[in-house]
Amino acid sequence: MPFHATVLYPNDEDATFDMDYYLKKHMPFVQESFGKHGLKRWEVLEYKPGLDGSKPQFSVAATLIFDTPEQLGAAMSSPEAGPVLDDVKNFSNKGPTFLGGSLVGTS
Repeated sequence: MPFHATVLYPNDEDATFDMDYYLKKHMPFVQESFGKHGLKRWEVLEYKPGLDGSKPQFSVAATLIFDTPEQLGAAMSSPEAGPVLDDVKNFSNKGPTFLGGSLVGTS
């Protein structure tokens, strides 16, 4: 089963996030940089208020899909990782939270 790395951006009162830059520049840069290390594809979610109107804890999540956790490790320890992480300042004033996990079921 694939390994998913999730990158979450906070929805703090003072947080800024440039979705246009993120989708048009950053994520293609991620694909170019990490594709050679096994990145298969990526997905981006933009969170909206809950059904009760409550503000979500995170504003945006990106899921990076690899075959194995070792591929993610190779991508994150590669020379390309530094420039990818340094690019965050071009679309957000807040640093992300990283999570990783293996897919254990799907329909």
